[in-house]
Amino acid sequence: MGRKALEAEAKIEPKPEKQQAVRPKPRALIWICVASWLIPGLGHFVQGRKVRGAILFASIIAMFALGVAMKGQFYPLASLSYLESLGGLGEMAVGVVMPATSFFGYSGGKPLFASADYGTAFLISAGMLNLLALLDAYDIAIGRKK
Repeated sequence: MGRKALEAEAKIEPKPEKQQAVRPKPRALIWICVASWLIPGLGHFVQGRKVRGAILFASIIAMFALGVAMKGQFYPLASLSYLESLGGLGEMAVGVVMPATSFFGYSGGKPLFASADYGTAFLISAGMLNLLALLDAYDIAIGRKK
């Protein structure tokens, strides 16, 4: 190898490293998380992911509405049974939809109704799906996920 070939190899510039995403301020992260919890899909919508936010909103609300239509039971938060308390937390995780449903007169299911158990499972699953959507919105906000 000649001297010019060595100089040409030495002049190869290293590839620039990936730019790190700008991390939002803690207040913005809290706002995104609270918005995502209160109204399903709002955390994605605020970040410009309108289609994903709309899909999450529609699926979580539909799942909750199906649970109410099947006469699912609302679990109390303060209960002697740990499983009932966890069920209540799962249902509250759906955001303002749960208190709004209670406000408009739905007090919980009828245990003897044929699909009441399935309705309860739908209500709790809607809350858990909303928590997953909240975590997804958080990951997008901090740049961990695109």
